[in-house]
Amino acid sequence: MFSCFFIDHYRTCIKTNLVQSAWITFNNWTSQEINIYENTTTVEVEWTVGPIPIDDNKGKEVIIRFDTDIPNQSKYYTDANGREVLERIRNHRPTWNYTVFENVSANYYPVNSRIWIKDQQRQFTILTGR
Repeated sequence: MFSCFFIDHYRTCIKTNLVQSAWITFNNWTSQEINIYENTTTVEVEWTVGPIPIDDNKGKEVIIRFDTDIPNQSKYYTDANGREVLERIRNHRPTWNYTVFENVSANYYPVNSRIWIKDQQRQFTILTGR
């Protein structure tokens, strides 16, 4: 079941026989549309970002975070510039001894087309549109 909630910002939710949709506006330069279609196992998320304000002289990174209960042993898989798929392990580098200084950003990788995690029964995949 899809429930729509958001604090402090504009949101709209619609439910029909075919789709449940939420449109969320975070601020004047970031919004999101989420669609869940009947009889599918997919969720469609579309971000609209920009132009990102720079007049405050503060750097910004805009991300989307997904949480799952899939026990993936810290392994995930990403594309490598749209060519091959590489296995990644959180806080690990296969070719050198790695010391973690920044827990979150140390595990950021560019994702051109896809990223996923999996266990023996399930897989959670994100396919990018652009």
